[in-house]
Amino acid sequence: MKRQKKTSNLLWLLLLMIALTGISFLSIFIFGKSCTLEMEVHDPEHVTVEYDETIVECVSQQVKNQTLTLDFHGVQTGNTFVTVREQDTILAEKVLYVHISGIMTIDYYFGKCRGDIMFSVSAVLILLTALLMARRKYQSNLKKSMYLYTNILLTGVIIFLTFVLIQQLLGIIWFGFSEENRSIVASLEQITLWGRTFSIWLLPFAMLISVIISISNLILMKREGIKFHNMLGLLLGFSICAGTLAPFFVYPLLDFLGVNVHNQDSVLFLIENTLEDIIAVFTAYLECILLGTVILGVKAAKHVPAFNKDYILILGCQITKDGKLTKLLQSRTDRAVTFAQMQKKATGKDLIFVPSGGKGNDEIIPEAEAIHNYLISIGIPEEQILVENQSANTEQNLKFSYRLIRKQKKHAKIAFSTTNYHVFRAGCLAQSMKIPMEGIGAKTKTYFWINAFIREFVAVLNSEKKHHAKMLCAIILALLPVECLIYFSYII
Repeated sequence: MKRQKKTSNLLWLLLLMIALTGISFLSIFIFGKSCTLEMEVHDPEHVTVEYDETIVECVSQQVKNQTLTLDFHGVQTGNTFVTVREQDTILAEKVLYVHISGIMTIDYYFGKCRGDIMFSVSAVLILLTALLMARRKYQSNLKKSMYLYTNILLTGVIIFLTFVLIQQLLGIIWFGFSEENRSIVASLEQITLWGRTFSIWLLPFAMLISVIISISNLILMKREGIKFHNMLGLLLGFSICAGTLAPFFVYPLLDFLGVNVHNQDSVLFLIENTLEDIIAVFTAYLECILLGTVILGVKAAKHVPAFNKDYILILGCQITKDGKLTKLLQSRTDRAVTFAQMQKKATGKDLIFVPSGGKGNDEIIPEAEAIHNYLISIGIPEEQILVENQSANTEQNLKFSYRLIRKQKKHAKIAFSTTNYHVFRAGCLAQSMKIPMEGIGAKTKTYFWINAFIREFVAVLNSEKKHHAKMLCAIILALLPVECLIYFSYII
């Protein structure tokens, strides 16, 4: 049923796109069988107009307030130059195309045309519908669970569609109703520039974040050593800034290598433009996923579960050489204790702590035992502690602890405590295993949190790499026909 609903939403969006595209073509079919050229003249009596009379017919020529207006109708399929001279001076030279349907376009094969405003209006309607669908799906997902990787993509899509929709509306307001600045090929080019424009607008923000991340990484490497995973923030910040600027260097680089991309008739011109736009798409997609990860990660970290829990799971991590809790693990444990106290105060209900974590090769006792000892030391009764000491990673933490809990109570309400940057991914793991849990996040040092969050972002990308690859391929496949239409419009 869920799959059917998803398919239905995509089908409705596709049908809307087809319908609006059809209406746009109908609009130019009705209004586009004539065209008008306007230009300023100084000596109307000495103006001559040259064109191929076998292709087009000038049905009206008049001058008003030193503005020459020429109205043309098509005679047969083809194209012709329209040259306007004032004595020996060429005032204007335009190319008129007459399509097989009788539609006339100016400058390019898919150039200016009467009725082409509907393409821009249709784009706005399609974007608005897609945005409303994405928002509705996002809200529906949140009711089920906030811990869904799909929500990251939906958040990124909502941000991107909102930006593009505003851009399209402003484009119509500023340029759309002026025939001088409007054409079919311009509408197509605007679509290919969505990703690039999005990245450019985000560039100042990306550069600022890159500086902050770089500083935090330098502090982290100074305190914890120069390791690859401590430099992920630096690499990500550089990648985003480089990806944003890279499209502007494709042309100079190819030119420097001796590749002729100056000729618009050359297929290399198509390849160069397509390559620029694909780089922009990759960068914009990465930025959208990053923004989605940040928003949902912060939302999950700040979330406080309902005070009706029976158990709270404490996810283990590295302990000290003498079997004590590290500051990171202690903060997770203290956060669980704080939540238990808040629940007790609000509802009078106690809960059971579930320390989770096995013994690593460099650890003298299991992590769960270390957490257990700490809980006892701060006054938590033994009967309120259920130890799980066999797990070796987060997935096993959740799986083995849930198994122990279900032996005591089948339909228990469970929370889990982990570090703030880890809440969302741990929640997604639980959701994928159909384990009903809500997470709470413990604070950590800012310089560590920033880099750790970047690591979580990389982990999210890796866990859904096939899905992201499919999405990018779909976007690029949709982009290629648009690139080809633009190219053919220039060479015909």
